[in-house]
Amino acid sequence: MDLSVIIPACGVQRQIAACLRSVTRCSRENIDMECIVVSDGSAGETDAVVGRYMERDNRIRLVILEEGETSDARNIGIEKASGKYILFLNTTDRLCEDAWEQIEAAVGEEYADFVAFSHIVLRENGKFKAQMLPIPDVISTDEKEARRLMYADSVLNTCDGKLFKNRIIRDNNIFFLDVPAGTDFFFVTEYFEHCEGCLMTKAMILYCPQKNGTAVKDCSLEVRLDQAGNLYDYSVKAVKRYNDKELLCCVKEHFFRILMRILCAYARDCSYRNQALESIYESAVRNRFLTELLNEIDVGELRSRVIRYEYHLLKKGNAAQIRRYLHIKAKLQPSQAAGVL
Repeated sequence: MDLSVIIPACGVQRQIAACLRSVTRCSRENIDMECIVVSDGSAGETDAVVGRYMERDNRIRLVILEEGETSDARNIGIEKASGKYILFLNTTDRLCEDAWEQIEAAVGEEYADFVAFSHIVLRENGKFKAQMLPIPDVISTDEKEARRLMYADSVLNTCDGKLFKNRIIRDNNIFFLDVPAGTDFFFVTEYFEHCEGCLMTKAMILYCPQKNGTAVKDCSLEVRLDQAGNLYDYSVKAVKRYNDKELLCCVKEHFFRILMRILCAYARDCSYRNQALESIYESAVRNRFLTELLNEIDVGELRSRVIRYEYHLLKKGNAAQIRRYLHIKAKLQPSQAAGVL
């Protein structure tokens, strides 16, 4: 079998029908495909919709997971998958009309262990925006460029719009971790470590909702910084194996940008009084991740004058100055996700 599409459907999922419609457009003549929907059984309506599609298309299968989260559902899907490649979808995702042509062409390139497509995001305002992979040509097989995008950017470290070889996942016992943040990141980066060839393309195969990261109200600043610190530690450890000093500097700058977006989110999204917000930032400047990152960054290697100013601002640790600066910064820039969180 060429391809297994895995769709976790845990909880109430009202959009599963549109997702399955896009999957069933796959031509039987060109791709031998199966679609595995993993449900926790809590939403009878979802299972009923999947059942109706199963009656129309015998390539669709429903697996009931007694209890678990999205990571568990994906892991069960991997166990059941028989395809050479695996494509993960969420129930809110839609495959573009010409997606199957692009997938068929990529599957034919058997040398590529890691295949990454561009995608289109649906913003909260209802407008679509193309998220093109920042590669110089329409197609790239440059592994050094792939490493940069994997560890020093946020465009490759989610499962959206990627093909994974089933053999590599099974041979290396790669699975989704049940962690508060970075589940996709840990899976994709571990998989990437075992790849010998990559294929990145500006061809778009997927519509998906814009991901805005962990909401400020959902957890404390300390928790979010600790989560970012875990991802940073993992990235640095991985990059050091390549002995690429330039990439390591880029990783540190990338996570500094993530750090600033996390801090800025509190100035933008929280209706704290100035004193309360300053107290939050006073605690933040003592956080392990923040202090270690500042100590490990060589300020002379930071490429942006703005980032250098922000570095010195945090290094100085004056909570009132940090609060005033981030209050202005939050007004000047739109809401954006905190990197991989």
